[in-house]
Amino acid sequence: MLMASQEPYMLVVQPDDLLISPREVDETFGTMVCFHRRYALGDEHSYIDKDDFLREMYLKTVGNDERGMERYEHAVNMVWSRKMTGPNPDERAVDNALMNVISQKYIMLPLFLMDHSGLSMKTTSFHDPWDSGQVGWIYVSKEAALKEFGGERMTGAIRQKAENLLRGEVEAYDSYLRGECYGFELYKNGELSDSCWGFMGDLTDVCKDMAEYLPEECKGMTEHLAEVDNPASMIKTLLKHARLLVEQTAKDMERTPRQQVIGRTPADFFCLLCEKGGC
Repeated sequence: MLMASQEPYMLVVQPDDLLISPREVDETFGTMVCFHRRYALGDEHSYIDKDDFLREMYLKTVGNDERGMERYEHAVNMVWSRKMTGPNPDERAVDNALMNVISQKYIMLPLFLMDHSGLSMKTTSFHDPWDSGQVGWIYVSKEAALKEFGGERMTGAIRQKAENLLRGEVEAYDSYLRGECYGFELYKNGELSDSCWGFMGDLTDVCKDMAEYLPEECKGMTEHLAEVDNPASMIKTLLKHARLLVEQTAKDMERTPRQQVIGRTPADFFCLLCEKGGC
């Protein structure tokens, strides 16, 4: 928990316990297809395994008909006989051959998962053969990329933009897997005045995003957030805000001209305290 105080405000930043996958709530550019024995990752799909997925993507590229199936079977058999037999078989030869054809119509990036003291995902290898490995792909059609960025033909610049957008979606999903999701509560005079949840990513960047949601008079508070280990500290801070409010109200009443005070009932003073924001 992080806290910052700037009279009469107190800002509290803490992890969001109600984690929701960004794949479920955000508008996505790419499709994330994953295969794992224990975890349901990425977007929902009906593929049996990665071979089933690559076959379908291949057929979508060359034609999902009898001729397309013949081309698929011929490609697999040819690569298998050349690359999978002998003393040094290439286990990824078939996948790579299919991907070369699929890349004619689709932009695809591999997805690697690290499963060690938590989960993490990115589009490049973790270089850890024991606790990580490829679990799928994120992809988008070139047609969709041209529609998104404009243009009549696929260029290196458009491809780069599409890949960067796909990587950005993977980074957001990685933050979700890591539990890097936060929210803030803003208190004014000890009372909750605003809150917002669902900020995902590195905490430093999250705090910058939160700053955009705060009132103008609270600008800069995110730069003074400090770690608070004991939740009771927040309660003490709220009580301190309330005590300072009462003290300030009392001082204001002391400065009130005597003729304005004479004749007031206890209820009048209670209303004055309410006007100051104390109730």
